[in-house]
Amino acid sequence: MAKLNSELAAFFETGDQPSEAEFGHLIDSILPVPIVLPDGSTALTKATYQGHTLVVPNQTSASTFTMEQPAAAGEWYRFINGHTAPDAQDHVLTMTTALYKGGIQWINTTDSVATGESVFADASNDVILTLNTPGAYEINFLALSTTVVYVWGFIGTDNTPAFS
Repeated sequence: MAKLNSELAAFFETGDQPSEAEFGHLIDSILPVPIVLPDGSTALTKATYQGHTLVVPNQTSASTFTMEQPAAAGEWYRFINGHTAPDAQDHVLTMTTALYKGGIQWINTTDSVATGESVFADASNDVILTLNTPGAYEINFLALSTTVVYVWGFIGTDNTPAFS
């Protein structure tokens, strides 16, 4: 299981002899195994999903993926699309109360020549990111603290992604 740097550091303090399991956590934290999310809304527990690349397959209905509130700086989630065409369903990425700060690059695929613009979260009340009928995307979340989470990445879609 992927661990935070602070957790890994505790395994290797002066005089400690890290166990086989602790070395396993170190290896898993370097390149965690990707996890394919289920179809439908899902609560993302830290123990299972934090620190992994989360692959979102084609959804059969609008789906909300709820990350747990960060307990420490450095917790992260990375979402990528895992479908072969734009999804007809919205993907909603939310964290209970931590405020989003940062932005994503929207690549507008409506035009014959793709254009784009940045879409920003304001860190004052944004806790939800809605990806409307998403095409290709990579969206990253990194906790600055227990109350502020940086967000960045890109999405290619006909519809403007929205922070709220």
